Amino acid sequence: MYYGQFTKSLFKSDSTIRSYGHIIEKIEDKILVDGKVTSFESLEEARSQIKYDYNSKKLEEQASKELYEELSDTTIANIINEYHEVKVTDTLVESYKDLASSHMFSVDPVVQKIRSLNKLDRLVENKLHYVLKDDNIVAISESTQERLNNLLQNQTEIIEYMRENKQNFMHVLTKIEEQ
Repeated sequence: MYYGQFTKSLFKSDSTIRSYGHIIEKIEDKILVDGKVTSFESLEEARSQIKYDYNSKKLEEQASKELYEELSDTTIANIINEYHEVKVTDTLVESYKDLASSHMFSVDPVVQKIRSLNKLDRLVENKLHYVLKDDNIVAISESTQERLNNLLQNQTEIIEYMRENKQNFMHVLTKIEEQ
């Protein structure tokens, strides 16, 4: 039995398909993706868009990661030494590359300095963008980032809270502004 036949037998319908972790259904004249009504006109159109979005995201992640890989280990080691008094190892350099390329929110000045060397990370002038765990993207000004660096330097619980989702991120920013 082929995969297509297997999934059809699971759903017992030609009006439901799975694509890149999403369920696409045709109910009456509506196309639903993961239970939400869309403007797609066919299952194939929805599947093609999901495939395109998936491949685009992977390509963007790969390009961004490759740009960080092109930075010399010596450059990154010098940046680490500039801000931290630690023994710089290959593992530490790789960890900083991974953290910078993930676009995860951080108040570590080393991560920000590494990201400043990547032109793709400066798409909006004077703004830094982060990808949160819920895949939302937030952008903040460099001055806000500096303020967060100063306030949250040793506050790992707050940083983890901010990384979770956009609501948490904005909640912390609002509370800081109220101060």
